[in-house]
Formats: sequence, C-alpha cells, structure tokens
Amino acid sequence: MTATRTKRILSIQPVAERGGSDRALVRLVRSLAQDGWDCHIAAPSWPPTYADLHAAGATIHLVPMPRITSGGSLGYWAAYLAAWPLAVLRLVRLGRRLNVTVVHSNSLHSWYGWAAAAVLRRPHVWHAREIVVQSAAALRLEQFLARHFATTVIAVSQAVAAQLPGAPVVVEYDEPDPSEFFPGKGGRFRRPAGIPDHVPLVGTVGRVDTWKGIDTLLDAVGHLQAGRPDVQVVIAGGTVAGKEEFARGLEKRAAALSGVHWLGERADASEVIADLDVLVLASTEPEPFGLAVVEALASGVPVVATAAGGPLEILGAAPAGAGRLVAPRQPEALAAAVLELLPPGPSSAARRQARPVLRTPGAAGGLAAVFDRLLSEPQRRGRGPRSRRRSGAS
Repeated sequence: MTATRTKRILSIQPVAERGGSDRALVRLVRSLAQDGWDCHIAAPSWPPTYADLHAAGATIHLVPMPRITSGGSLGYWAAYLAAWPLAVLRLVRLGRRLNVTVVHSNSLHSWYGWAAAAVLRRPHVWHAREIVVQSAAALRLEQFLARHFATTVIAVSQAVAAQLPGAPVVVEYDEPDPSEFFPGKGGRFRRPAGIPDHVPLVGTVGRVDTWKGIDTLLDAVGHLQAGRPDVQVVIAGGTVAGKEEFARGLEKRAAALSGVHWLGERADASEVIADLDVLVLASTEPEPFGLAVVEALASGVPVVATAAGGPLEILGAAPAGAGRLVAPRQPEALAAAVLELLPPGPSSAARRQARPVLRTPGAAGGLAAVFDRLLSEPQRRGRGPRSRRRSGAS
C-alpha cells in the first residue's frame, strides 16, 4: 500500500562544488528527510557540503561521472561519451542495491539520471536549475529528454520553465533556510576579515564564472567610491572548474583597487551576506533563479541585480526598497543603483542586525509534496512522463 511504501531517493549530483545547486540540495535533503524519505546521493567525489548533507540525513556514494562543459575539446567529448554508459551502469547497480523509489537529477546538465531511471523503471524527477544559453544543441537535447524521460521536471523559476515547452514542469523556488540566513548574523564576518564595522560594504557571493558579472562590479568600484568614498567591496566564492585563469585575472584587478577584498571560497556565506549593506548580482546572462538574492533578502540585505531571469521574479514580488534591477554590463548604472540603496551615515552591526527580513519563504514542504505525489499517483514505469503540464510557485 502507498502508506507503507519505502520512500528512498537516489539523487545524482554530477559535480562536487560549493555552489547554488549544492546548497539547494542540502535543503532538499532536509525537507525530504523530515518527510520520511531515505536520501542517497551519487557524486563524482566528496562534495564540499558533505558535512551538511550527512547532518541532513543523506548517504553519499562515489560514482565516477564526467561533467559536461561548453569548453570541452573534441577529445573531452569523446572521453565523455565513452565513459557515459559505464557511469549509467554504476548508477543502475547502485539503484538496484538500494531499491530506490525515485531517481532525481540535480541539474538539467546531468545526463545520467534519465537513463538510469529508465533501466530501473522508476520515476525520474529532473531538477532544472539552468537557463541554457551556451549551446543551442545542448538545449534541444535537454528539451527532448525532459519531454520524454522525466516523470516530473522541477524548474527553479518561471524563466527556467519557459525553455522546456511540453515537459511536465512544476515550478518550485529554492528558498533559504531561515535558521541559516537571518539579519541577526550581522556583525560576525567583518572583524575577522579586517573590515571596519562602520564602512558601507557592498559585495557579491557566488561562484566565479565568466558570466557572473564580477568584472562589471569591479568596473563599478570607481563610480561607487566617487559617490561614497568610504565604500568597500567584497567578492566571495570559489572558481568554476576550467575558469581558473579568468578568476586569476579578476583577482589581480581586485588587488589593484582600494577597498576591494577578494575572499575566495567561503564556508560562511550566511555571515558574509548578513554583514553586507547591499548585495550585487551583476550577471551578464539571465540568472536561472538567483539563490544569493533570496538569501540576501532573508538576511535583510537589499539587492541590485541584472534585470533578467529569476531576479525579475524575485524582486518583482519583493517589498519596496528591497532592491533595484539594472541592465547587464552597465557599471555606472550598477553603481548608481547601489548608492540609492546604501543607508545614509555609517554602518554598524547593531543596525544590520535590526533590519527587517525582506523575503518570507513560501509554504514549507512544497518540494517534499512533489516527491510524495509520485507515490500517490499512478505512474508509467520507465520511458515517458505524464501528459499534463503543471506549474506553480512555492
């Protein structure tokens, strides 16, 4: 009977990095574990979030899985195609050994889960966390696979859902954990980082990639300091694999600018965010969602973001004063928007801690309910999703 069925998920995480999808996976595991799911994660190496995943109730299994990349050479793709069947076979064996109920792919760019689920004849939940602009061919392939090999596609925003016509899509926003992101964490980060408590502080928190607009933020520093000479800037986040040379160039630029702090990868993102006066997300391509945006708003920090993708949805529903939207690659406009949001006078830990929350998460349990429906509704085993399209926001 449905009420007594084991609820066991195998989530396939094709990369092991400290990024938005990894942080969101921790929250997904927490939600599912609280709902009675036995959570297992297949990853190519031990993820940086291992301790958080383990504490949330997940068991990690190492499965070699080459990642896809737009910068791969012909030789790289040949090696990927040669390794793909073996990776799927390993996932199938793992799924059989665990007797999983559902297979979950934690990225639209994870091309293993659909095949493993089809062989296992289990429902496949595909988490779409990307807006695909790098390759039209990859987008067409992922659209086809989502239509024919997903029982449910969870899109992290309406912008992501719009690129998957005909797929069985439900929109569920990734929400920050209010016990992790809240204004009261203000005052913990600055002193150890050597940043005075009183200076206005602007920053970006997220992985360093070519499209994240960090170069635009650096171009805006001069305009910012022309308006507020005491403003300082922090850039926090690890570098996406393959973009190390680009990141070194940005770090060198940052080092030449007064009042700019290049922090690298951090495990204390919630404390960094809570000590900002304004968070910037200056992406040059549309953000699929913008997890840092909702984390900042939950911490009482106003946001300046590029007017495309997820931030349009997030800030469009936020209260007045929560943020500004600007065009991409416009450092002067970016600086002007930041200056509008900076509070007059000096900053202080007490003021930052007293800020109101600017975003309240949606109803709890939305993601768990999506997975639970797979047990309560009739499912077609193997190939083919349900025929209807669902959409909505948590």
